[in-house]
Amino acid sequence: MTDAGSRKSQGVSHFKPGDPSKFIFPSHWGGAVRKTVPYGVGTVCEVEVPARLHASVIDMNRFDVGIPGGGGIGFAVGTYSRAKIAFTQALGVSATGSRASIGCHLVEMFQTMVGEYVGMKVVIEDHGYKHIGLGSSISVITATMVALNELFGRPLTLSDLRKSIAYNYCEEATYGDNLLVPGFETNVGAMVGIHGGMVVASDDCNIVMRSPLPNNMKVLLVVPKTAKSFFSGENEAEKLLGQARELDLETRKEKAYIVLMDLLPAMKRGDYKAVGESIYRLSKMGSKLAECNFHESDGVDIAGILDGFRGLGAEIVSMSSIGPGTFAICSKPEPLKEWIEEKGLSSQLHMLPVDNTGVRVRLDGVPVNYQHEAWWD
Repeated sequence: MTDAGSRKSQGVSHFKPGDPSKFIFPSHWGGAVRKTVPYGVGTVCEVEVPARLHASVIDMNRFDVGIPGGGGIGFAVGTYSRAKIAFTQALGVSATGSRASIGCHLVEMFQTMVGEYVGMKVVIEDHGYKHIGLGSSISVITATMVALNELFGRPLTLSDLRKSIAYNYCEEATYGDNLLVPGFETNVGAMVGIHGGMVVASDDCNIVMRSPLPNNMKVLLVVPKTAKSFFSGENEAEKLLGQARELDLETRKEKAYIVLMDLLPAMKRGDYKAVGESIYRLSKMGSKLAECNFHESDGVDIAGILDGFRGLGAEIVSMSSIGPGTFAICSKPEPLKEWIEEKGLSSQLHMLPVDNTGVRVRLDGVPVNYQHEAWWD
């Protein structure tokens, strides 16, 4: 594979839900759609997917709009997005809920992919935490795609399902009515959403390692008072991406070395203090440094929170994605919470559990346990 700059990007033009020119199928990356038998009319699939924290991209030069990749590190968090999809007698798609436009688009894409056009009733609800680094869009997309794959008899392998999620990633445009835009995707959100725990991903949407987090750990997510919650315009977003890519060009070899030689062995032996040390080092270089510096005071307030968390004993700290959510994953979160409240540093403060289960699936009310099935890879 090459840097994304030498590959063709879709660009950021908006589109209507169901636009077939935006559908990307497994043949695009060498995958396949298996011939399967869908469930019958009246079958209902309900799916819950945990939120994600995205601690770091390995190299932002390896992804672009519509070109997933770049590698990354992520964690599953115990707050859930949900999709409920039923086959109906009447033809057509009925989509409701907080993210109905995304649901409608994915249903039409999936039906086109498998060549089965049937009636479907879709209800899509995200986990309610938007624009603070918990991946509401990717968790909704993952829930919807898992439900569709189940109802149609699993025409996609698990690997192709994850890649379908990445290549068809989209979110609502901030302008216009009922419009979607493609976005940047590492596939980390789908990986932790399906598998739970902690995941390290490589380029080309591949899982390098997945490990469970200690169940006594909690996530403390802070939105600093001084942090930006949005881009002021396209130029600002492009400026940040340019800076992040330049820094990753300078540091990607060192970042890859830290992941390969320090982070992965620490995950393997379950040493989450050492995991946190590697992630903290990654937060001080490359694209993550650019993302932190994007916020007010050149990231000084976020850096101060991360250092404060570490000083109080937190095992893992970072800022999630572009932020502004700054988090600690630790076994003793109360001192951190008290410190944040005492200092008055946050506009939002959330205490959440980790999630080691990943996706929950029910067909007609009967649980389907993904992690104990033969197709789990």
